[in-house]
Amino acid sequence: MISGLRGVVQRFGASRVYLLAGSVEYEVNVPLNVFEFLQQKKDAEHFLHIYHLFTSEEQRLYGFLQPSQRELFGAILSLKGFGSVLALSVLSHLDLSGLLDLCERGDAAALSRIPRVGKKTAESLVFEVNQKKERFRKLLDSEEQKTKKPAADEETELAEQALVQLGYKEAQVQKALLLARSEAPGASASELIRLALRHL
Repeated sequence: MISGLRGVVQRFGASRVYLLAGSVEYEVNVPLNVFEFLQQKKDAEHFLHIYHLFTSEEQRLYGFLQPSQRELFGAILSLKGFGSVLALSVLSHLDLSGLLDLCERGDAAALSRIPRVGKKTAESLVFEVNQKKERFRKLLDSEEQKTKKPAADEETELAEQALVQLGYKEAQVQKALLLARSEAPGASASELIRLALRHL
């Protein structure tokens, strides 16, 4: 199961990018806002949070800039009648707060203006999201808490993601980073990685 990839985009396709991570090139489907962001910084290294979708016939990777985007994608996929194409289209035009607001107000008309989301699909989306409102509300609360994190926590999170990508177990990484943070409270992600490796 792939949960994240770090690399440089080699080329762009229709609503997808081809990311070179190490010596392997991955085809990653992305929402429009992520696609446009990556195009603007095409030569930079990026970390994408991956939703690894398995079907009976194939596997597909979906990439997002934030963990909350990935969680929202999975939440939309869990709704009755919603597949990956519709989920990507919704995510291309709305964030979690916007989606929840429109659904709670029952504004199917606004949702129907999203490409691939017609009137019936919009009405279904309103109904399904409100049926699982608690799950979406928890996602929003979690997202808002993360935006309040101090910079130090963000650096620790970046360091943790990088070390997990290197193959270390999450529990070991968290312990090592706790020690690293105590040694250097204001350290950047790269400094934390260097210090944490001493404890792994």
